[in-house]
This record gives sequence, structure tokens and C-alpha cells, in this order.
Amino acid sequence: MKNWKLIVLFTAVIVFAFSSVVISGLWKDKSTIRSVQLSGSITLSKEEIFDFAKLNDSLICCNSLSLEMIEARIAKHPNIKKVVVSKDAGIVKIDISEKNPFAAATNSKEIFLVDDQLSLYSLKKEQMNIDLPVVSGLSEELNTGTYGKDDLKLLKIAQYIISRSVKLNKSLYNYISEISFADSNGIVLITSDDATPVYFVEYTELLSKDKYESISALRDINNRQLRAAIDTKLIQLDGFLKQVRIYRPVNSFKYIDMRYNDMIVLKNNDQPIEQ
Repeated sequence: MKNWKLIVLFTAVIVFAFSSVVISGLWKDKSTIRSVQLSGSITLSKEEIFDFAKLNDSLICCNSLSLEMIEARIAKHPNIKKVVVSKDAGIVKIDISEKNPFAAATNSKEIFLVDDQLSLYSLKKEQMNIDLPVVSGLSEELNTGTYGKDDLKLLKIAQYIISRSVKLNKSLYNYISEISFADSNGIVLITSDDATPVYFVEYTELLSKDKYESISALRDINNRQLRAAIDTKLIQLDGFLKQVRIYRPVNSFKYIDMRYNDMIVLKNNDQPIEQ
């Protein structure tokens, strides 16, 4: 009887020891990081991201950083909108989404990309041929994380012009190559096909209508009068494209003047003004 109990006890010990080894091996296998994978729609290379975040495969594979810490480091990159870090069967997966720019902006020395939150980030060589409207006439202080006195207000106006033109007509959006705030008295657009200036909005005209104290008060997209003027003139410009521009060759106009009520004045190249 005693021998039987000893055999049962010995067998139980062996089974327990074997199970512990197996479970330990499985746990170790699951906790061990064997590789790091980077995925997502990105132009940034793994080396660029890791260099910025001060990461490398060895550091991640030795389990010295939590997934949250890896995610937080990468998320600080100015070109990255979202990052999700997960682990699956010994593989750390890093899924990256870059910011989606709606325009480019320049301080007359450098060009930056602008996302929908009006954050600026560097233009990479892979994005040099990106086809976006350029916002010009901004301050020299403009940089990643830095704005001049009126830069944010002007970027919001440009964002409104771009978003409204997209909704109105994609051809109209494609017609706008540049939105210039260089003239403090108004907004000038530059056409994409032949770089013709379009005198789009004049603040002094709005000033006389609503009797605002200053032009500065009108350079704000929260201003009802400015939004109404932009909406109206985009509709007029769209009509001009469909009814006039389509029938004229490239470089037909020296300028297009929209600063008058319900009228577009055209200056033909080397020809008198026509209305």
C-alpha cells in the first residue's frame, strides 16, 4: 500500500515538474521579442523614425521598454499623426500614420507642410513633387512649432478657401496654385496653369461695408463678412473657369481682378482691359 502511494506521489511530482517546464517555456516564448516590424502608409524610413525616437531593434527586443514607452517616443515625431504599438507572438508591430497635409506654407526661405490642425512639419525629399496649394506672405518667424503674430489667422483663412473650393468643384481647387497674403490689404490667388494673379478679396471693400475699426479685424476667418465674401467669389471664379477660361489659351491674361461687386475684370496680355 505504501509503495503504491509512493508511486502515485512520484508520478505527480514528475508530471508537475514537466508541466512547469512546458509552461515556463511557453511563457518565455511569448514574452521573448524576436523581431520588430514597421508598417503603415509612410514616407519616413524606419531608420529616421528610430533615430528621432532614440530606439533600435536591440533595445526593443531586450524588453527594456514597455509598448507604451515605445509608442510615446515615436508619437513625438512632427511628421507622425498616429502610432499604434502592439506585440504578437514575439513580434513587436509598429503601425505608423503620417500627417495628411492640405497645403504647403512658406516663410520666403523654407517650405513646410501644413496638416488639418495647422501644425507645420518639414517637407521631405519624397514629397517634393506633392501637388498642394502654397500659402505665402506669412512671417519670417514661421517654423515648425513657431508662428508669427498673424500666421495662424492667415493659415485658417487659407484652409477655408481650400476646403470650400474642394467642395465646390475639384477643377476650381486644382486651378489655385498659391494663396498669397503678401498684400496686407487683400488676398491674391495665383493660378496653376499660367501663374496668373487673381486679385481675390480686398479688405478695404469689406471695411467700408461693415465699418470695422481696422483691416486687422477682417483678417480672421471667424469674421462673417469675410467668409461670405470668400464664398461668393469662389462661386464667381468657378463660373469664370467654366464660361471663359476654358475657351482661352494659356497665358491669355495678365491678371484677373475680382475686387468689384458682381464683376470680374480681365487684363489680357498686351491688350486693353475688358469686362
